[in-house]
Amino acid sequence: MSITQESRARYRISIIDDDPLRARREARELLSEIGGTDPAAALDTPRQHAPSDTGKGMDIVGTIGLVFNAGSLVATSVQVWLARVPQRTIVAIRPDGSTLRITGREARADDERIERFLAGGEGGHNHGSGDGPDGSMG
Repeated sequence: MSITQESRARYRISIIDDDPLRARREARELLSEIGGTDPAAALDTPRQHAPSDTGKGMDIVGTIGLVFNAGSLVATSVQVWLARVPQRTIVAIRPDGSTLRITGREARADDERIERFLAGGEGGHNHGSGDGPDGSMG
C-alpha cells in the first residue's frame, strides 16, 4: 500500500505484537471500531521487512497500523479498544512527530491520556526514551 501525501499528515497508530497475524487481525478490528467516526481511516501496512541484523528499531514484521484523522470519537474508540486487552500495545504518532506508547493496562488506568495526545495536548512529546512517565518515546 503506498502512502499518499494526504495520509502523511494524518495520525498513525502502530500495533506492536510479536505475532504478525494477530497484529493484522487487531488492526482490522480497530479499523472497524473507528471506521464509523472516520470513514477515511485505513490500514497502514509495511512495504518491506526490516533487516534482522541491524539491531535497530522495532521488528516491522510484528507491526501493523492505521492512519486516521483524529477526533474525540476516534480517541474514545481507540481507548476503549485498547483497554479491552491489557497486553495490547500501541504507538500513536501525531502529524508533528510526537509519539505515545501505551498499553491496554495503562489505557484503563488513565482513560484521558489518548484523547489528550490525539487532541495535540501533553502526554507524548518526544522527551523520553519510551519508558518515561508520560509514555513518550525518543
